[in-house]
Amino acid sequence: MNFSWMRVPIIALGPRGFIVACVGGLVLMLAFFNLINLILPTSNDVTLYFNYARRTLGGEIPFLDFRLEYPPFALVFFILPALLCYLFGGLDRDLYACLFHTQCFALEVATLWISYRLLRKIYPLARPAIFTPRLVWYTLGGLAISLYLLQRFDIGATFLTSLGLYWLYNHKPGWGGVALGLGAVTKLYPAIVLPFALLYFWHYRSDRRSTGRCLAGFSLAGVLTTVPFLLLNPEGFLAFLKYHIERGLEIETIFASLVALGHYLNLAPALAMNDHNSLGITSHWSASLATFSTLLMIGGLLVLIGVAWRATQPGNHLRADWLIQTTAIAILWFILTNKVLSPQYLIWMLSFVPFWKGNKQPLFLVALLISLLPFPFLVDGLCLLDWLPMTLLALRNGLLIIILFQLIPALELPKSSLKRAMRITQPA
Repeated sequence: MNFSWMRVPIIALGPRGFIVACVGGLVLMLAFFNLINLILPTSNDVTLYFNYARRTLGGEIPFLDFRLEYPPFALVFFILPALLCYLFGGLDRDLYACLFHTQCFALEVATLWISYRLLRKIYPLARPAIFTPRLVWYTLGGLAISLYLLQRFDIGATFLTSLGLYWLYNHKPGWGGVALGLGAVTKLYPAIVLPFALLYFWHYRSDRRSTGRCLAGFSLAGVLTTVPFLLLNPEGFLAFLKYHIERGLEIETIFASLVALGHYLNLAPALAMNDHNSLGITSHWSASLATFSTLLMIGGLLVLIGVAWRATQPGNHLRADWLIQTTAIAILWFILTNKVLSPQYLIWMLSFVPFWKGNKQPLFLVALLISLLPFPFLVDGLCLLDWLPMTLLALRNGLLIIILFQLIPALELPKSSLKRAMRITQPA
């Protein structure tokens, strides 16, 4: 697919001018979203976040006085908009929703800026103008998934992951570890970055000091944010982990498509059901597939760590963006093999989009757009396991699998050669 037609007006703006244009487009998205928010046909998790914030500011202790289904640092993203409400007259649900959307917008813009700075850091010899087409895909992705991006706090974890990688590449492994640790106690998945970062510093660069600082920063962030709640009520704190472990197959997963196929072929009748506040699917196959998905996810991550160990052998010449590309592969694997897959999970991949090339970016944009159709517009059909929404979900997941396979060459074991080493100065 040829997207060269986009480059003339983009490059004419210059990198910083283009970033301003992207921010302008996102501002319009934010304004439009707040105007139509009350009539959008989707569940509004912001009300749940509002109740968490209201109870916490009212003196109740999370995990002790009420159940929280998220890790503890997620509270920061719930409470900050509530605190800002007091600057405008007091805690109000509609005002809170507007401020929460604005917070998500600010985090999205901050992640865009970090991506640009990281591109400049990793490819110092590249002309800045070549980065602008990459940033447009991030912006288009943010616009496409805005229905979920502005109503979930996943962009907070995406921001922290991007910030952690930025600090790692800027020789601040301690702060990078802190950012990744805070991301992990916000949404769990940023913890996937840690083993690859440690291998990069310890095994590839033989930098024991940076390895220790990264691990110490990650551990410190995790301990300070979890231990107080764990000491107050261990059972209540661990309940959020139990909550997610007990979940069955969510209807958007790859394995749910297999269950639906068995249903269509009359091999194993299936039903859609409400499972832990999401739409799940159940049949004689679902329990086995849920267990298999967990084993496949863990096994695949272990294999990726093993491949990373070999790739980081001293003397090899890794591509400059190796850590970013490897992390993207691991997180996308985690998403695809999970027994739960919600549309907002794709927000996690947004910060990696500027580092892709070829048709991966437009494929991801199409996947984002497809995600908006089953949820929320065809949700009644999903509840009945109609073929159209299930086919769209299978198509979306198929596109993500294609992207995963296209990313895998970044794991190729590099050779000690000048030609390979020269890749350090080239964008992905």
